[in-house]
Amino acid sequence: MNVQKRNDVSIYNLSSGPTIPEWLGDRARRNLSKRDEAVRRRIELIQDFQMPSSSSKVVQSADGRYIMVAGTYHPRVRCYDVHELSMKFERYVDAEIMDICMLGEDYGKMALLMDNRTVAFHAHYGAHESIRVPKFGRGMAYESTTCELLVAASGSDVYRLNLEEGRFSEPWTAESTDVAASCISVAQAQPLAAVGFDDGIVRFWDNRSPDSLLKPFLKLDVQSATTGYGFADETDIYHSNPHEITSIAHDTSGLYMAAGTAGGLVALYDVRSSKPLHIKEHKHGVPIHTIKFHPGSGCVLSSSDEKLVKVWKYKSTGDLVNYSGVSADRFGALSTKSDETNNGLGAVVANVEGSGKFSNFIMAGDEKDPMGNSSGVLMCTTDNPKLECYYIPKVGLAPKWCSFLENITEELEERDLKRDGGL
Repeated sequence: MNVQKRNDVSIYNLSSGPTIPEWLGDRARRNLSKRDEAVRRRIELIQDFQMPSSSSKVVQSADGRYIMVAGTYHPRVRCYDVHELSMKFERYVDAEIMDICMLGEDYGKMALLMDNRTVAFHAHYGAHESIRVPKFGRGMAYESTTCELLVAASGSDVYRLNLEEGRFSEPWTAESTDVAASCISVAQAQPLAAVGFDDGIVRFWDNRSPDSLLKPFLKLDVQSATTGYGFADETDIYHSNPHEITSIAHDTSGLYMAAGTAGGLVALYDVRSSKPLHIKEHKHGVPIHTIKFHPGSGCVLSSSDEKLVKVWKYKSTGDLVNYSGVSADRFGALSTKSDETNNGLGAVVANVEGSGKFSNFIMAGDEKDPMGNSSGVLMCTTDNPKLECYYIPKVGLAPKWCSFLENITEELEERDLKRDGGL
């Protein structure tokens, strides 16, 4: 297990070490661990937590027990049970998976958005049904209050599939036909759907509105707010449209929203104002593919650089604060409110660097915290066979199913203190 030090923050790489081939038998694995110290000392958080070639998407079920991973090659989806710390099943699909949406508490109801304009529905027993959408989908979100699956496609329409009635409802339509949707997010605190478009505008729909109101009731111009920021080269073909909205996320309270652009910018908003609270610049200027709010630490996790996940503050303190007004990390390091002035809005907490190219990530949770809002375990999909996992004690705690990480990291901290003469 490798340890990275960034701004006095310890980041433990749980995926370091050699990869053992799947075809190697148990006896050969034991013999190899006896001969190779690197194999013997490696940490396998979840058994066979990898793909044959690469992985593209990772999500966790609402009950916190199952982790679904999409990858190649051939296109497939794997389900891992954190109670057993092993793979539960594997299913092959006909095309590469663009997005995964969990529709129930566990893996029994889920939707897979694939790159051949197909949405496949899976149940406990396997593939259940598949439908075709008129245009290529780019993202999905589930609105539980109306039982609708929302699909943001490459055109100006957002397709709505009513899962209770089993039919399409009339799609939401942008006011212009020259724009294309690129990402979608539904707020947890209120029935509000935010859709990002390639013209740099986030359009909002109220899910409670009748079908006669299919136009967006509000528009947020992120392009104008972020003009002059960033490091994207607009003359480069890769950055032909740096203002395109590529990722949207809401926090659990519904008061904050973040929008990521193709130019490597993350604009943080209070939903009560159209002026951004902060604009975070990623130095490489490549698209933001994932944004995650972490209320437990008061941080935003955003990833644009293919080898970097940036952790930065969106509020002065997190939810993990005791009654004396003093916050503590896993190792008991206390920080008073006077210290929090050094951790103001936009302050970088840590930069997680990986060996592969990141494509998606989650904060792994458990039954009490299925969304990972107080977790410190980061799981990332990459272009390498092995998924990369990191433990950041400064950000949060280890989930219940891997609580042994706390003992390991405490022993490493004590060893380093003794070596440096701290004890």
